[in-house]
Amino acid sequence: MFKLEITSVELAFLFMGLCLTACSDGLQPKEDLLWNEHRVPDHSNPTDWIALPNRQDLADDLPKDLPGNALAYEENELPVDVFFVYPTQYFEGEWWNASVDDESINQITDAYPMRLQASAFQMGGKLYAPRYRQAHIGVFSWQDSTSYAALELAYEDVKAAFEHYLTHWNQGRKIILAGHSQGSWHLRWLLQEFFDGRPLQSQLIAAYGPGFDWYASDFATIPPCHTPEQVGCVCSWMTYGGDYKPPWLGYKAEDPICTHPVTWTDSILCNAPEEHRGVVLSKMKFKHQGALEACVDQGVLSLATPNVPFGRQLQRDNWHIGDINLFWLNIRDNARMRAIAGNEPYPKEQPK
Repeated sequence: MFKLEITSVELAFLFMGLCLTACSDGLQPKEDLLWNEHRVPDHSNPTDWIALPNRQDLADDLPKDLPGNALAYEENELPVDVFFVYPTQYFEGEWWNASVDDESINQITDAYPMRLQASAFQMGGKLYAPRYRQAHIGVFSWQDSTSYAALELAYEDVKAAFEHYLTHWNQGRKIILAGHSQGSWHLRWLLQEFFDGRPLQSQLIAAYGPGFDWYASDFATIPPCHTPEQVGCVCSWMTYGGDYKPPWLGYKAEDPICTHPVTWTDSILCNAPEEHRGVVLSKMKFKHQGALEACVDQGVLSLATPNVPFGRQLQRDNWHIGDINLFWLNIRDNARMRAIAGNEPYPKEQPK
């Protein structure tokens, strides 16, 4: 039987990355309450999915000012599905796991991760994203048995949703997995339990897991992605500013997987500015084509000072919150490219 394995070291180092969005002395839930009265999500009920392909969701939003050469939204004809797991949006509360019925958390999740992150994968396939009892951000700082159990509870919801999806909707279609931060944490477990060395691996187009340190040794038979059109592989990156290196680097003998989200190849460590396709900002505004240069360095993505007005003032050590939307159109094009590469007889279109 598959067993979840979490180390206190992993929790501590992931927390360092998450501190960008919510760090304070009051992170721990007010009471040591884990097995709470929050209902278990019922993924046979569409309301317990934040995105489904047969309805209009905020993940379907398209930036209004995309360049004319960007791939247009259309009914996706590729026999590919995208299973997306959103990042932590639960920063304050008594419980170690959020309720899927908490309207304030749901509104934040709809407005940020779905619009700015999940939308980047829509051209790869039909999008499925379950609601789940996400773990409180405090689990990444309080390394104890309660923290571990909160993450396991969250993963069990993600797993149940994925099993429902496989049973009722997949019908043998190819699969892209995508997530961010806590979502990438759960995707690693999903890959290990359902894909790695198992029959379902043949359906894997790619897994995108930015915002969490994945290692080549995490997977026995699934390799890191080395080229833009490679399929059956995993992509991951964590974005930091300038020469900053997070203090957890080096706690393992190997560097984390770091896929460059512009070049998508490990033979070119830095992108040319003109290869950067643009940023999607918080109000779904598309801007700053050619503004970002980044290099793969020691297992992380090092972002140079953005070439935008007041770029120096914008620069920061940790760009965790922007792992996806800083490279939104490059990611969107690549998801489409891999989906086509993994399906014959579809022609291997190239983003313009």
